[in-house]
Amino acid sequence: MKILVFAKKRQTKDGRSFTAYVSKLTKKDGSFVTTGVKFREECGSPNADECPCYIEVNKSDCNFNVKEVTIKDPDTGEESAATSNTLWISAWRMSDEEYVDHSLDDFED
Repeated sequence: MKILVFAKKRQTKDGRSFTAYVSKLTKKDGSFVTTGVKFREECGSPNADECPCYIEVNKSDCNFNVKEVTIKDPDTGEESAATSNTLWISAWRMSDEEYVDHSLDDFED
């Protein structure tokens, strides 16, 4: 299975930095599911500077977790329900295919 992975450097509340990975998975019906991607420590993770990139995984080396969470709006204090998706990866390899950004192809120069 080939997955396009995006990376963003983030910081915890106490100032420690980490890299968060995100992807969109395509379901059999053609719909998309946006998910966080977590790499198990033993398999390592892509270098954030190389992302976005395509990686290849075997389904047997992954699992998908769906969790219902409550989100609190920091301004109003209002709570709402949301779904958190996480793809856990225990083995992967970098794909030979390079990512090419086509998001601005429909716009004039």
